[in-house]
Amino acid sequence: MINAANLTRRLFSAIVAGGIVFGTLYLGTRFDVQWIVGILILFVAYPAGVEYLQLMKRLQIPIAAPEFLIWIPILVFATVIFNGRYSIVALLLAIAYQVLRYLGSLPHRDGFLKAIAGVFGLLYIPWLLAFFYQIYISGGDRPAVGASNALIILLMVWGYDSGAYIIGSVFGRHQAFPNVSPKKTWEGIIGGLLFTILGALVGATFSPVWREFAFWEGFPHIVASSIIVAGAAQLGDVFESKLKRAAEVKDSGTFLPGHGGALDRIDGLLFALPVFFFYYNYILHFFH
Repeated sequence: MINAANLTRRLFSAIVAGGIVFGTLYLGTRFDVQWIVGILILFVAYPAGVEYLQLMKRLQIPIAAPEFLIWIPILVFATVIFNGRYSIVALLLAIAYQVLRYLGSLPHRDGFLKAIAGVFGLLYIPWLLAFFYQIYISGGDRPAVGASNALIILLMVWGYDSGAYIIGSVFGRHQAFPNVSPKKTWEGIIGGLLFTILGALVGATFSPVWREFAFWEGFPHIVASSIIVAGAAQLGDVFESKLKRAAEVKDSGTFLPGHGGALDRIDGLLFALPVFFFYYNYILHFFH
C-alpha cells in the first residue's frame, strides 16, 4: 500500500532535485560551461562521502575524515579538468595515500580495515559518480548529444526506482531479498524494469540522434541496456541496504525528505553509470 504522505514528500523532493539536475545540464550545454556539472557531482558526492564515514564509524572502522574527504573533490575535478584522461592517475594516488595513511596503525587488523574502508569508499562514491561526467561529455563536439546521454541514464535509473516503488507497493507479494531489504519484491523489480525502458524512451525524445536510434533499429539495444542498467541499479540499492543493515541504521542521512540521505539517493545510480557507459561506449560505440 502506498503511503500518501510519504509519496508526496518523495514527489516534491524528486521535482526539486530533478529541476536542479536538468537545469545544470541545460546551463552547461547552452553556455558551454560543462565544468558546472562537476560542481553538481561534487554537491552530491561530498555529503555522500560524509554519510559513508558515519556508517564506517558505526561499524567501528573510524576513518580520518579530512584525509578521506579531501580526495573527493580531487577525484571529481581530475575527471572534469582533463575530461577523464588522467582520472585513473588521481585514483591511484588516492588509493596509495589511503594505504600509506594506515600502514603504521596498530593493531594491524584495525589499520588494515581502515585502509580497505578508505580505498573502497573512494572507489564507491567519487570514482563511480565521475562516470556521469564521462557520459555528459561523450557527445564530443556535439554537447547537446552528451547532455541527452546524461539525461537518459538519469531517467532510466529514476524510472527504475519509481517503477519498483509504485508497482512493488501496489502489487508486491513475493519478497526478493527478505534478509536485506524486505520491502523489495519481484513484482517491483519487474515494474522497475518496465519503467527503466520507459525512462529511456522518454529521454530519447529530447534528442534527434536518440530518436532515430531508439524508435527504430536501436530499440533492442534500449531493452538490453535497460535490463543491465536495472540490474545494476537494483544491485546498488541492495548493496547499500546491506551496508545500512550492518551499521544498524534505516537511512544513510537526511539529504532529501522522503528519500533519506545522499547515498540513499544515488545508490542505484552509482552501479548503473559505469554499466551504461560501457555498453554504449565500448559495445555499441554509440558515444563519440
